[in-house]
Amino acid sequence: MAMIFYPSCKIQADFPAESAAVRRYLEAHYGVETTGCCRPHHPKLTPEDHVIVTCNNCANIVEESSNADTFTYVWELIDRDESFPFPDYGGERMTVQDCWAAVERRGMQEAIRSLLRKMNVTIVEQEENFDKTRFHGPALLAPCFPGNAKLIPRRYENGKSPMFTPMTEEEQHAYFQRHAQKLPTEKAVCSCKYCRDGIDACGKTGVHILQLLFPAR
Repeated sequence: MAMIFYPSCKIQADFPAESAAVRRYLEAHYGVETTGCCRPHHPKLTPEDHVIVTCNNCANIVEESSNADTFTYVWELIDRDESFPFPDYGGERMTVQDCWAAVERRGMQEAIRSLLRKMNVTIVEQEENFDKTRFHGPALLAPCFPGNAKLIPRRYENGKSPMFTPMTEEEQHAYFQRHAQKLPTEKAVCSCKYCRDGIDACGKTGVHILQLLFPAR
């Protein structure tokens, strides 16, 4: 069985140093084969392949459009690693922002919270958490990307999911202002690039879990 790592094009673009660090970690500890973008590569996957992901969209593409039988989030692997050198954030309070694109992935959601506790972060929950979340940053405020509609047809209902509600710039501003009222802390931890962008648009500070696990030196 081959372990294939999809590092996420967008996450690598936003966090190049942290992405390089997680790649080195996975290659050293699990002997993974790191590939490029999941979109052209996923047809090459076989039922024997075990895919490692950081991105919810990558996970969804693997699940719906590849032959791979299993995939695991990086966060779940790190949570199982008793020797991982967790940074200590001194009890800082941070809100968890769950992502609609992974709304049913309770194992991943719990792993994020477990990692935060191991990093001495005081977790603050929103009322709309876990399977109640309907947040995906700006991704749901525009029409569904045609490539996602094709590769993730069940989740996105062939691009016609009512979750997609295109908004004008003014409407988006009001939407993010309303969401800001639901965030009880200045920082919100995300496992999604778009959620993090949305938190920043709220006027709060979006922090990707990758940034916390592999802080820039």
